[in-house]
Amino acid sequence: MNFLRFLSRESGLLGKRIGIATLFSGIVSGFMVTIILGAASSATDPSKSFRNLLLFGVALASMMIAKRYSLRHATDLTENIVQRLRLRITDKIRRSELFYFEKIGAERFQNLLTTETQMISTTATLAINAAASAIMLVVAFGFIAFLSLPAFFLSIGAITAAVLAYRISLSTVAPLLRQTIDQENRFFALLSHLLRGFAEVKMSARKNQDLYEGHLAPVAGELRDLKIETGHRFVTTTIITHSAFYVLLAVIIFVLPRLTQVEPPVIMKIAAVVLFIFGPLAEVVGVLPFLAKASISIEAIDEMESSLDREVGRHPPIDLAKPLRPRPFTFLGVSDLSFHYENEDGSPGYSLGPLNIDFAKGETVFIKGGNGSGKSTFLKLLTGLYPAKSGSLTLDGQSILPTQIQNYRELFSIIFTDFHLFDRLYGLDAIDEDRLAQMIHEMELSEKTSFYEGRFSNLELSTGQRKRLALVAVLLEDKSILIFDEWAADQDPDFRKHFYHDILPALKKEGKTIIAATHDDHYFHTADRLITMDYGKLIDQENST
Repeated sequence: MNFLRFLSRESGLLGKRIGIATLFSGIVSGFMVTIILGAASSATDPSKSFRNLLLFGVALASMMIAKRYSLRHATDLTENIVQRLRLRITDKIRRSELFYFEKIGAERFQNLLTTETQMISTTATLAINAAASAIMLVVAFGFIAFLSLPAFFLSIGAITAAVLAYRISLSTVAPLLRQTIDQENRFFALLSHLLRGFAEVKMSARKNQDLYEGHLAPVAGELRDLKIETGHRFVTTTIITHSAFYVLLAVIIFVLPRLTQVEPPVIMKIAAVVLFIFGPLAEVVGVLPFLAKASISIEAIDEMESSLDREVGRHPPIDLAKPLRPRPFTFLGVSDLSFHYENEDGSPGYSLGPLNIDFAKGETVFIKGGNGSGKSTFLKLLTGLYPAKSGSLTLDGQSILPTQIQNYRELFSIIFTDFHLFDRLYGLDAIDEDRLAQMIHEMELSEKTSFYEGRFSNLELSTGQRKRLALVAVLLEDKSILIFDEWAADQDPDFRKHFYHDILPALKKEGKTIIAATHDDHYFHTADRLITMDYGKLIDQENST
């Protein structure tokens, strides 16, 4: 199964040691059955009884030591595997490109790194414990073969029939498990819409009802039905495997005596062995649904990791641990730059370009245009976050090569409309907390939040306040080029005026290049240049007066 191959691949030397301890524990457990049966047959002989008691004590102690070792280290192994897996995938995610990330969706990555990896963590310890029981079953069947070969072959036949029935039953469950994962991704995506768009949902009863009753509740119902159907299939699978035990017992007691000459004491011993193995058999059977679910989780993880490997492999490797210093520039621009989104069928969708424009160092440029005109997409192209279909980004007339793209990005600090506000100033080593406190005060946030013990004390702010705090973080980065996408849209009139009349001119005096998408026509005169976009084209450029 996928899960067992996964454990073997990820476990390393510790996994081999756990395997040896598990094997030893299972073998000793099986021999304990033979010791008990031998002791029962010679219970009236004191010397043999005492010897069997010593053997049993040694076997029990050995089994407990081996099992304790395997289970304790299985917990360590499992959590180390899950940690490595999560970090490995997270590392590949951070090395992928934004366009790919947006196409896959954050919810899918989050579900993969939480729900699916947790299923692996839960299953691993259960599987290792059940492995000892499975080994005990092997030893027990070996003892049955010692007592009677016909009984052994009948037992193997019954178990084989049960395994075939189990595989047939399980084959109907696997597609349902895959559908369940897909449906869970849909549910979490809809739940994310409800939680992130809570204010909008509260403002419209129709939107509220449509999202909940028209989409979220039906998807939740379909997910419930899938899980119920999967559970019912597993019930059938469990009944098949449990029934095999009773069929095996019936074969030993009712069929075996009619097929061959077997002494009643031997039949009693074989029946006793079968009764002894019921607990281990139930443990093995009980872990099978978990193994099936974990195998599907591993399929999903492997599929995503392969997709990430292809994505990361398409781009030159970047040493993110090495400090990157962007080169000085006089002007930057785009040359014959074009881009298009793809429809679901792979055909070209909304397109931009070809675009040709330069920006001078220290220049303040505003970009205007209606919704859907391409301003935000252009800014993501300009900053190197989206890959152009053709054309190039340039610095002082020289095209930026794929190997230089991260150095190029280091020129920019960004605040897009869908920005994320971090709780810490990641990437900044030396922070002047007095200056930071002054900046927070200047942004009129000192009564709302503060910087304490390396993090902001409160992020539960209005959208406009969050943008101001994001601006504080951007200014501390001290990058050469500042990109603002409708930054002032959520500010009150007084602070909006302060932004255009005071903050931007002060940044220009520091030599910063400012490129901002904005609808604030009352402040267009504060820019050096005004660019108009429409339908993905640059249709006009004019100097502001």
